[in-house]
Amino acid sequence: MVRFLIVLLTLLLASCGDPPNQLLFQIPSSDLKVRPSVRTVEVMQASLPTYAEAQEISVEGENGTLQQVPEILWADEPARALTSSMVRLLSSISGAQVAAEPWPLAGVPDVEVTIRVEQLTVSDPAQLQLSGQYGLRYDQEGRRGRLRLFDVTIPLVSTSLKSISDGYSEAWTELAEKIARDL
Repeated sequence: MVRFLIVLLTLLLASCGDPPNQLLFQIPSSDLKVRPSVRTVEVMQASLPTYAEAQEISVEGENGTLQQVPEILWADEPARALTSSMVRLLSSISGAQVAAEPWPLAGVPDVEVTIRVEQLTVSDPAQLQLSGQYGLRYDQEGRRGRLRLFDVTIPLVSTSLKSISDGYSEAWTELAEKIARDL
């Protein structure tokens, strides 16, 4: 029995390594102000490609393959962090009441924003590419929804982790400004 406990303890200690470092998403901001035609906005959870949903940070190599940055993770789930950032940005830009799904207030929001990301990559030379489609679905009778494609390219200072994090923030801000103009 004592041997079993010693072996178990040894295995437990051997499996304990340093936890990976974590990279925060930068909190985005925008100076843009618009007057939307709506008062309330619900932002659905952002839909990301599988590689971008992962907490591992990937960079596109010269041969087009995605390679994970070793020993570093996003500090939050990317879809949740990007959705929260979109809520903050749209609220600041539009002055509307904006919340992530599920809608926390009584009634239904005036518009529902859905974002489907097709590509979210960092490549060398240092640039971040964000592309996909967003949709606006209105609750009002007679108001037609909208679907828009987006392509955002952000030049990065480098492929350092800080530059990647800043690039995500800048790309998401540019997308939020585009969506806010359509509200």
